[in-house]
Amino acid sequence: MTQLLRSPWTSQFEELLNCATRSLVLCAPYVGRGPCGRIIARLRDGAGDALQLTVLTDLSRDNILSGATDARALADVVQVHPATTIRFLPSLHAKVYVADEQRAIVTSGNLTDSGLLRNFEYGVLFSDNETVRAIRNDVLQYASLGSPISHEQLLLFSDIAEELRDMRRKAETSIREKVRTEFDRRLREADDEILRARAAGRTAHAIFADTIMHLLRKGPLSTREMHQAIKSIHPDLCDDSVDRIIDGRHFGKKWKHGVRTAQVFLRRRGDIYLQKGVWCRAS
Repeated sequence: MTQLLRSPWTSQFEELLNCATRSLVLCAPYVGRGPCGRIIARLRDGAGDALQLTVLTDLSRDNILSGATDARALADVVQVHPATTIRFLPSLHAKVYVADEQRAIVTSGNLTDSGLLRNFEYGVLFSDNETVRAIRNDVLQYASLGSPISHEQLLLFSDIAEELRDMRRKAETSIREKVRTEFDRRLREADDEILRARAAGRTAHAIFADTIMHLLRKGPLSTREMHQAIKSIHPDLCDDSVDRIIDGRHFGKKWKHGVRTAQVFLRRRGDIYLQKGVWCRAS
């Protein structure tokens, strides 16, 4: 008999675990902590020492480093049930789960929470003994090609993976910091070049002098009003947060000093005058 399985297929997997009394064969390239917890719960619920558990998976570096296969979770299974054989077969892609000769699930779903619960997977549940026996034999033949992995090796793999993940995190952080530092440096250089072109060899107070004359054409202004107007026209030259020196000339924090210098210069030249607290254009 066959049954088509659509996601989620957790209940069918739980039924398969519960009906295993002599043999449980689990084959998937990715094995996660969640399903391992379900397996441990079944083992503790009276599966008995007679149950031979075989797990065929892919413990390649990239898989354990990414956490796709959780070596520590597999070690926990072996710790709880020593009659467990873990085999490592690179290039494994099959996802097959077999209980005794009673049930077999062939599916697209890995032995992970995503494979059981979240992804859109599809599979077939077989329950006739002859088909189940054939599936089990095929998977065990695959397993014979794999390398047996001990509990100690699983713990070692887990430690190595955690160490590498930590090193990668630190390396990525360091790279990000270095890239950010370099980006900020190049940004400052770009700002300097843009400001250099903007100033075109002129001092800040010379630029401000022309701006003052332009503003006063529209009518008198107080110094405060003038500051606001100049800053709105030249925000790059009036940055209060930085004191930038371009070719020996100051731009930034000292911009108000530049405005004051421009006012004094224009007043002495007779172009503007101060009357009742406001600046006026002479002509």
